[in-house]
Amino acid sequence: MPIITRPLTVEDLPAPPTDKSGWPWTEQPEILSEPILNYAQLPLISIITPSYNYGRFIEETIRSVLSQGYPNLEYIIIDGGSTDETVNIIKKYEEYLTYWVSEPDKGQTDAINKGYKLCTGDIFVWLNADDAYATPNCLKSVAELYLQGYQLICGEFCPLDLNGNEIIEYRDFGKSYPVSFYKYLKFWSCRHLPQPAVFVATEFADKSFPLDINLQAVMDYQLFLRVLSQKPKVISVNQKWVNFKYHGQNKCLGNLSEDFNELSEISHVALSAAAQLPWLLRKKFAIDTGDYEIIHSLIRSTKPLSFSQFFFHLMSRPTLARWPIFWKTFAKDLLGKR
Repeated sequence: MPIITRPLTVEDLPAPPTDKSGWPWTEQPEILSEPILNYAQLPLISIITPSYNYGRFIEETIRSVLSQGYPNLEYIIIDGGSTDETVNIIKKYEEYLTYWVSEPDKGQTDAINKGYKLCTGDIFVWLNADDAYATPNCLKSVAELYLQGYQLICGEFCPLDLNGNEIIEYRDFGKSYPVSFYKYLKFWSCRHLPQPAVFVATEFADKSFPLDINLQAVMDYQLFLRVLSQKPKVISVNQKWVNFKYHGQNKCLGNLSEDFNELSEISHVALSAAAQLPWLLRKKFAIDTGDYEIIHSLIRSTKPLSFSQFFFHLMSRPTLARWPIFWKTFAKDLLGKR
């Protein structure tokens, strides 16, 4: 399978659509200079793009990867049998791809697992087919940090609408924060890592795959918990590396089956990962998770909590009294402010 072993330029790639300009369509990145940096000494970066019927986005995704000008790159696209223009676009760039396939699969997590089996790089990331690298020097920055010894490298993403405008109210979702295994395990108080901008040393990813193909939305949470449990050297970088498009069909916006319960899925992943904690911490975490599930349901309920319901919850589960948000929710209901 071919690996990109030289910096690609805009001139190397197929011509972009006539209505496209700027990055990553016509803008030329600064090419790494071989006399200064030996290409063979750069870490091999493996990128997987899982895809299904995102033909309106995927060409920008592909060009944002290939136009990085990074000379040690493995790019794999696993498509789930798209019926739109996706396959034609992939074929347009196939000479620069390490591997691609378009066939039915069992969903996004299955596609990522299939792609990871083919990865041979030092660094791994997956970039969804509706996202794109925001700058032409992202991979160069990641490689430099990896060579400094970092093994979980977390950048940031910029949330954009379909017109390319930043969505201010989603800005915090794309930020990167220092994190540890136990801190990240407590999903009710931590922010999820901005997945498309998080790069993992494959020595840690190897011990984290395969991911559970039954997961519909939080496969990244499972991966990062498994990686963090191995205590990698982590760095959080306040640089926007990825443009994350909010287009109305994103999973993170709840576009899944009606009976899907994301909290149940994330709780399942967290409790499974917590099995490696010492017994006392494991028990405490299980109680905390159960408490939060109840509090979350109360917050989301459209019906105010009556005093008798409050008393019932508190008597049946006294540990709820530890949570200020439980009392705050009840106070709002009593005052009719919800």
